[in-house]
Order: sequence, then C-alpha cells, then structure tokens
Amino acid sequence: MEEAELQVFMLSSQFSAFAPTNLSDSEPFFVTTWAASEKRLKALLDPDDLETVQAFPTRQSTIEWLLGPVHSPSLTLLRPSLSHLDAFAKFFETIVSSGLDASYLWATDLTPFMQLVSRDIKTRDQIPRMIKTLMFKVEAFNSYSSRIQPVTTPVKEVCFDLQFHLAEFFTTSIRQIRAAESSGRSSGHRNSDNEPQQKIQRRHEMATLEITELLSRLEVLDKTRRSIGPAIRYSGPTQRCIMMPPASTSHLFDRLDIFVQLDELLSPGVGNGSFRSVALHGLGGVGKSSIACSYAEKKFSEHFYDVVLWVGGDKDISLRQGFTDIALRLKLSGARPHMHDENHVLVQEWMETTDCKWLIVFDNVESKKVLAPFWFQRSRSGTAIITTRDRALAFDLATSGIEINSWDAETGADFLLFLLRKSVGKDLNSDTLSARTLSEKLSGHALAIFNMAGLISDETYSLQEFTDMFLEDPSSARGMDELATLWELTFRSLDTNSLCLLGVVSFLMPNNISSKLFEPEHAQDLPPDLQFFKQRFRQVQYHCLHQFKVNILNSFFNALRKLTSRSLIKRDKDSGILTVHRLVQTQFRHFLGPERCQEMFNNTVALISCVLPRGDIEKGQLYDSWDWYDRFLQHVMNLRDVFEEERKASHTFTAPQRFCEILNDYQRHLYERCAFEECERTCAINRIAVSSLSSTEDKADLEATIISHQAQVVEKLGDFHQAQQVCERGISLRLRESPQKKILLSYSSCNLGIIYSSANDFPKAMECFQQARQWWKSHFDDKAEARTYAASILVSEARCVLGLGDVLQAEAMLMKTIAQVKEEKPLNFGTLAYAFACLGTLDRHRQRFGAAEEHFMEAQNAWLRSDQTRLHPFNAGILYNIGACCLDQGKVEATIKHIKDSLEVTEFFGRTMPVEHGRNLMKLSQALSRDEDRAEQAAIKLEEAAVYLRKKSPDAASIGSEAAYNELIPVYWR
Repeated sequence: MEEAELQVFMLSSQFSAFAPTNLSDSEPFFVTTWAASEKRLKALLDPDDLETVQAFPTRQSTIEWLLGPVHSPSLTLLRPSLSHLDAFAKFFETIVSSGLDASYLWATDLTPFMQLVSRDIKTRDQIPRMIKTLMFKVEAFNSYSSRIQPVTTPVKEVCFDLQFHLAEFFTTSIRQIRAAESSGRSSGHRNSDNEPQQKIQRRHEMATLEITELLSRLEVLDKTRRSIGPAIRYSGPTQRCIMMPPASTSHLFDRLDIFVQLDELLSPGVGNGSFRSVALHGLGGVGKSSIACSYAEKKFSEHFYDVVLWVGGDKDISLRQGFTDIALRLKLSGARPHMHDENHVLVQEWMETTDCKWLIVFDNVESKKVLAPFWFQRSRSGTAIITTRDRALAFDLATSGIEINSWDAETGADFLLFLLRKSVGKDLNSDTLSARTLSEKLSGHALAIFNMAGLISDETYSLQEFTDMFLEDPSSARGMDELATLWELTFRSLDTNSLCLLGVVSFLMPNNISSKLFEPEHAQDLPPDLQFFKQRFRQVQYHCLHQFKVNILNSFFNALRKLTSRSLIKRDKDSGILTVHRLVQTQFRHFLGPERCQEMFNNTVALISCVLPRGDIEKGQLYDSWDWYDRFLQHVMNLRDVFEEERKASHTFTAPQRFCEILNDYQRHLYERCAFEECERTCAINRIAVSSLSSTEDKADLEATIISHQAQVVEKLGDFHQAQQVCERGISLRLRESPQKKILLSYSSCNLGIIYSSANDFPKAMECFQQARQWWKSHFDDKAEARTYAASILVSEARCVLGLGDVLQAEAMLMKTIAQVKEEKPLNFGTLAYAFACLGTLDRHRQRFGAAEEHFMEAQNAWLRSDQTRLHPFNAGILYNIGACCLDQGKVEATIKHIKDSLEVTEFFGRTMPVEHGRNLMKLSQALSRDEDRAEQAAIKLEEAAVYLRKKSPDAASIGSEAAYNELIPVYWR
C-alpha cells in the first residue's frame, strides 16, 4: 500500500474507532471529524491542485465549469448526475449538521480531478464511467433519505460516511494520476496501462463495496418501515408483553438509589430521543441481575413500558436462542423455533420500527465481542440494560454505566435480617450484632449473604449459633477467606444426591436448564451416582396411597428441594426450569477438587448422552434429528467450553470417550446448520479432548471423524484443494484401523467425491464414488445383509454423473433417489431437496427451462416444508437457480424477485461466502440489462459482483459469466 493510501486508510480507521457511542454527541462529532478529515485529505494533494480552491470557491462555480465546454464526450455524460450530487451536498450541509461544509468535495477535489481526467487520454474515457456509478449510489441515498422520515441518526451517519468515501476516492485518484504524470516525465514515456487506471479501478471497487454496505443499512430501514413496520405497529401499546427469567428474583432489598439513576439515564430526554442504554457492571454476585429484573418488572407494572424482554448474554448461543424466544413470544410474522438467524433479523427489525415502548435486558454479558452482533444503535422507542462483569461495556456499547458495589456492613446485616425475618429470635440485639459480624466477614456480598440465609434457615440454626460455628470453622484456620469458608460450609452440608445434582448443574448453561434434561429416555444407562434421577416419575403415582413409598421414591425432588432451600439454585414451579448463578457453578467445581470434579463432569456427559438420539453410523446425516440436537445445544456447548477451561487448568482432567462422540455428533449438526465457525471451534476442542483418551484405537476413530467434518466445512467455504488434503488425511487414518470401519470409509469416500465434484474434477470424483460403493457393499456383506445404497450417497454420485455428461444415467439415478427417500421414515428432507435441485440442473442443461424451474421449486418446497431455515446457503442456491431459469425463459421481473430473495440470504453469509453473493449480483445485472432504462443499474450491479468474485479469484476476468462463479461455488448449492 502506498504512503498516501496508507494515510487515508488510517484516517478511515480512526473515524470508525472514535465514532460516538452517545448519539446525542453526533452533530459536534460530525463537524469536528469532518474538519480533521478535510485537513488531512488536503495534505495529500499537490500545491497545483490546492490552487483550484481559489478558482472554485463554491459548488455553483464548480457546476458552471462542469456544464461548460469539456474535452471528452464521456465527461458530458456526467452532467445529469450533478443534480444528484448537489442534492446530496445540501443534505450534508443542512440536515446532517449546519456546521458542515461540502465545498471540499466540489472545489478542492472533484474539480481538479475532472481537469486531470479531461486532459489524460488513457483515463478520460474510463474514469467518468466509474464516477457515474458512484453518482448512482448518491442518487440511491437521496431516494432513501427522502422516504425515511423523520430523518434519523442512522441516515445522517450514512450520509457522513458516504461523503467521506467519495472524498477519499477522488483524493487518492488524483494522487495516482499525478504520480503517473511525474513518473512519465522522469522516464521520458507514459506509464503502462496498469498506471494509474488499475490502481484507480481497485480504489473504485473498494469505494463501491463500502458504499453499497452503507446503503444496505438504509435499504433495510426503508423496507421495514414500508412493509414490516406497519404490520407490526398494529400491535402497539395495546398488546403488552413481559419476558422475565423463569426463576426470577421475587424481592429486592435496598438499591432504590440505582432505580433513580436508571430512570435518569433511560429517560427520553437523554440522548436526544435516540436509543438509550445502561450497563450495570460489577463483581459477580453483587446483585446486578436482581436489580435489572426488579427494575424492569416495576417499570412494566407502572405501564412505563409496553414490552419488557430478557435475554441471557453469556454466549452467542444463548443470545441466538433468546432472540428466537422473543420472536415467538411477540408472535412476529415468520418466526419459527430453531430458526435463530431469521428470528434475530425479525426481532431487530421490530425493535427499530415498532411504536411500542420497550426495554430489553441483556443479562450476564461476557464481553463486547459476544454482544456486538446483537446490538443496535437506533430505535424510536427502545432502551436496554446490560448486566456484566466487564466494565468496558459501559463505554464500548452502552451509552452510560453504573457500577454496582457490595453493601457496607450495616446494609448487608439488614439484608440478612430481612431474609431471616421469620426466624429471628427474641434477643434482637444479639441477632443484629451477629448479622453485622457475618456481613463484615462476607464484605457485604449479596449472593453470599443470600446463600448464608438459606443455609441458616434450612438447618434451623439461630443466628448466634451459626455465627459461632462459622467463626470457629477449621476452614478459616487453613487460610481461606470468609467467602470461601461459606462456600465450603454450604457444600459440605449437602447430602450425596444433592451434591450429584448440583454437580450436573454446575457444568450446564446456568440459565434455562429444562426439566426435560432430567427425564432421560435411556435412564437405564445412567451412572450409579445418578440412578436416583429415575425415581422422579413414580413419586406422583404413589403420592396419596403409599406415603412410605413416596419417601423412598422421590429422592430426586428431595435433592432438588435441598438445593433450592439453600438458595444454590432456583426453580420455576410452572415450567420446571432451573437456574443457577455462574459464581455458584465456579465455586462448586473448585470445592470438588480435581478427582471429584472429573467424576461430576463424567456424570453430566452420561446424562446428556441419555437424552440425545442414539447415533446411527449407517445413516450418515442428522437432518431428521435437528430439533433434538437444537434442544440441548446450549448445554453441550457449555460443557465443551468448561472442558476446555478445566483442561487448561490441569492436564490430568480428561474427557470420557462418550464426550468426544457427543461433540462429533454436534459437529455434524453444526455443519448441517451452516454454523461453520462454531463447528470449527468444536472440532478444535474435540481434538484436545481426543488427545486425552488412553485408547489409541479410539483416538484414531474419533480423530478421523473430526477431520472429516473439518474437510466438509473447508469445502463449503470454497477451498476445495485444502478440503481434498484434509479429507484424504482422514481416509488414511480410517484405512489404518483394524478392523476397518467400512461404512465410515464409504461415507468418507463419498465426501471426497463431493469435494472433487466441487473442484470440477468429475473423473476423479467418480473414482471416489465407486470406492464408496465398494466399501458400502463390503460392510453389509460382512453383516450378511442386503441394504439399499444410501440415498445421500446416490444423489451425490448422480450429480457427478451429470458433470460427466451422462444425462440419461444421471436422471435415472435421481429418480431412483427420490422414490427411495419418499419411502423412508422419517423423511430425509435434505437429500430429497438436493435430488430435486439436481433434476433442475439437469433440465437446465437440456435447455428445458420450464421443467428446470418446476424442479427447483420442488426442491425449495422439500426444504422449507420441514420448517427448516430459510437463511441457509442451499436455499439461496435454489432461489438463484429459480431466478436463472426464469431469465432463461425471458421472465425478467420474476428473475429479479427470486434473485433479490436469494440476495437476502447470501448477504448474510457474504463475509465467508462472497462468490455466492457475487453470483446473485451478476445474475441481477443480467436481468436488469434486458431493460434499456435500467442499463446503468445493471452495470453497477455487475461491478459489485466483480468485487465479491475477486475476493476469491483476484485475476477473474469473465465477471459476467455464470461459469466464472460456479467453478468457485460448492456443488451442493451450485
């Protein structure tokens, strides 16, 4: 990167880094930032160019020059665009902030640039076209800004960013032309065609992509205001809704001063009516969540808010599930269980457009990185509270923050007496003194005092008796602090079953622990420590008739009662959902010690194993079990993360084999869900888990499965060569096993065939599919079984046969696949949808475009009728192909509709799958080009497509060819 480009890049980065989090400061920020930007951009120009400022002091003088005689007809084409830029400049100077001045873009940037272009033969015919595409972007902004009324801060932000990117493009382009002239004079000849046109072209592509992303924000806002917004606003203040954690705090002590601060910071007058948010930050267990919960319930009961929402912010997974719960609770149109990505979008759009006054609480947020994808900077009527241990969130995301501290000794004592108010003795002075002593020892820590009250109450101690025991506890003599002493005293008082139940809970996601988890389908496989779980079902049966049997059979509920009465966990009686504080989980695992902690971890793995579907290695796919795996996804991912923490702390902490097998199942599930980053993380941790196993044979088996999943992820991300290498490494491991797992070798060979198909090496792919058939036959021959060839392999082989050009054979195989899948129970919708899609590809190859369209429609119906995710690359591929078939038949408007629907999906994956998004833009360009009036729009879309294509293939030339994109896209959704 040249020095000038580097300076501009640093300037752009500084702008992004210091953008205001408090939107009330936006106008002065715009003025000061633009002044600094203008100064630094001017410093990049030569003195000759700066002299132009004197000749063109206003926009009007620049317009007159551009409307006068010019040297190139191509520059004349820009004249109609000036009105768009003029309107944009007026918006910048009057609406964004009255203190802004757009003259730099015109007089000191645009004009010298045009003068240089007009006298440069090599650039004057190419660069005006680039400028015109940018002017179309400006026109698009003007259109959006006129419709989005009243003008909101996001619109002003986009305008400001757009002004900056335009100025940046013109400034760096001037530098390139000047550098080329200087180089030409010094060398005695003009530069090659690569200078400066290619550098300006690259800068133009960057600017186009950045501006397109800016405009996409306005497109979403405009679309939601015109469509989703009005559909939602009917459910305004008359439809009230509150979502609190299942086992929420029933009372709050003191903290009213925090309520006053929250009222002030969240009031409509703060932030100039824009989105307001507060971060409650402090140590774990000081009462942040209780404050947020009580405040939210209070404001809802006062009818200050129409809607109050609660989301766990521990991990990305809990946030995704939380937004799904919100979408379903608000009954948003299109909301469905397990469709987390779509539901996230629906909730965000509702929050940005509804007239309801709403408050959302993000509880226990781990970090900015976790929350940022779910955050929003704009809403007409919304506010947010964050509870977190991370103080930085008060400055990074929230508009303000409040630190929550422990109580002083006096307030802590009052809280303890309040909790024990029904059991305080007659000697009030003695109890008050004891309460103060205990509060001092616990440093006024709210959670510790709460748990202490549960222990005192449950054991029927007097305050004086417990104080004496606590002060004399041998733990204190061992150098433990008072908090650690309390935890050890509490945990030591538990019976065996209560310890085992808390041991399981301490490894799960702390919020929303469903009662279904304690109802294992295969309870006979529970370890001895958890056998008492099985007895919970029969206790109701004997409740009235056999009291003696109840005492024997309800040991699970006895353990549960012990933990709730000690305030170690909470249970919602209506839903049966359990919650536990993260601090309790951490302290209990520490209390257990390495050996007992390992046992509890193994118990939790065994319980999870009993509630999951039984694996079937002969099936190869999990599409029909998505709901089951989604149900326990949060807990398995938490178990995964805790294992990683414990393993880092001690290499003696190991994974049971079943844990590795569960992670392998979830790797497959995450892969099928296209959660590729989460899948890769799970693979990485699972490899650590596998390394801790003692059996070499088991290690090889599990390692090969992990490698297989990694290869499939890499293939879907478009790196076919690396995917081949990884997959072949996995097969090599399988071949060294004794005895060989032939069914897994069959599926691995199929995976390698799919990878070669994606790489368009169909002869090599066919070799792999033939090997897959041989392994399949050998596996069932060994079992003396005659088993029909797996439809999931057959359809991929059929696609390879089509790639080899044998259309009739491919068609016969696909029809066989469809008939076979339709007979299977449960229905494998993924294979069925892919078979129909392959038939569509086959018919399009035959130029039977109508039949192809019908088959792609059948593919989409098969995919969506199983209530599966719309935001999936496979669905995007189907929509693209439907649109392509429509264009093949001359149905331009239908093409545009389907391609735009596909774009909504590919935009979601644009960062990791840019070529798929570029292909859609290319096809949209082809459709628009059929209409002469939209030829300019078509050219813009094609240039945008090229930007995405070149992210994967920098030297790509045929940007308007479907084949150029298809060769880089996985065959599964090609």
